[in-house]
Amino acid sequence: MLYKVFIDESGKKEYINPYARELITTPPLFKNYPEFWRDNYFILCGLRVKQGNMGTINEKINELKRRYFGTHRMEIKSDWLRNPHQRKKHYIDPFNITSDKLNEFGERFIILVGTYKNELKLISVVFDKRCYGDAKRNTSEGAPLLKTAQVLFERLQYAGGYHIVVFDQMESSLKLTTGQHDNILNVFQKNEGMKKIYVDRYDKVSDVKFMKSKNENFLQIADVCAYNIYRQFVQFGREWHGKNRADDGKSAMSIYPYFDRIRCNFLFHPNTKKVVGIGLTCLPDSEKVNWDILKGCFSNKNAPQK
Repeated sequence: MLYKVFIDESGKKEYINPYARELITTPPLFKNYPEFWRDNYFILCGLRVKQGNMGTINEKINELKRRYFGTHRMEIKSDWLRNPHQRKKHYIDPFNITSDKLNEFGERFIILVGTYKNELKLISVVFDKRCYGDAKRNTSEGAPLLKTAQVLFERLQYAGGYHIVVFDQMESSLKLTTGQHDNILNVFQKNEGMKKIYVDRYDKVSDVKFMKSKNENFLQIADVCAYNIYRQFVQFGREWHGKNRADDGKSAMSIYPYFDRIRCNFLFHPNTKKVVGIGLTCLPDSEKVNWDILKGCFSNKNAPQK
């Protein structure tokens, strides 16, 4: 079985805030320090789709684009859908679409992603930068992009089938030997700089490519999903470790509404339906709480991942 995995990111790859132990033991509230939490998390999000399903889903995306913009030759970006200046620049003015209609498109776009929850599977890795000390920050093991890429490659190794991986272009050139492109290939080819290695050779990944997102609908979906996962952790990431309690005393995690809209798309273990550590991994994750992310997702308990 051949799959394509389209990968995009959300959040800053760089470290912005200095390391401080109290940020781990007594983290500040999001409402008091929103900028700190926006700078803290980095997300790498992969969208996995079977090659045989791509044509049908791609045409559905193009149909939706044509309905609202009159053409499918346009790009969907999460930032452009949210930021007032970008909305006007990229959508409202060039396509003569109203703000309400643009909002409606955004809703229908995320509904389409959820409609194909069995075919469009998410594999995402979250990097919690406050947990990495000064020494590790200067290594590949502590580099948000490289470490999340390594873990994502590992997850693909055990996901079944073979994969062609397509990253959103990160440099001005598509050359494979340029900047972050070269760094990612070094991780893929030889785990360069990594100390914790669980897979010596990624033989289930047949190729790694880089592509401009404007030319690929599935990269555009990955972009939107990456941001929704980023927002989940920016606002509620401290609850991931299970310290927030509900009235019944059990661990509870608040949910960002648009994370809730895509949570049924996460890749899961076929027997246990577990998502944590498979479709969604947080680095580090000392508590390893097995969140029931797929609760209510499937009326058929044996629903397959296609």
